[in-house]
Amino acid sequence: MSKIDELAEAISGLTLKIDEASTASGGSAQGAEEAGAAAADLGARNVVEGLAQVKTQLDELTELLQGISQQAAEIQTLTLSLADNG
Repeated sequence: MSKIDELAEAISGLTLKIDEASTASGGSAQGAEEAGAAAADLGARNVVEGLAQVKTQLDELTELLQGISQQAAEIQTLTLSLADNG
């Protein structure tokens, strides 16, 4: 296996880990939303506001991770192209 192939394989593994983190972040955001709804039912306004902020931040993190994953996939494609042409 050439160094470029090894790099492409490493990038693929990294992309998978980023995707896993993105999925976990999205799930955590959903959990924060559900906890916020429960807190709202209890009238805990401060908790609701705090959880809303957490959800917003997790949604932003999920978006960033998805963008990073896409960039990593593009780099992997480029790396494989270099391996084929090199």
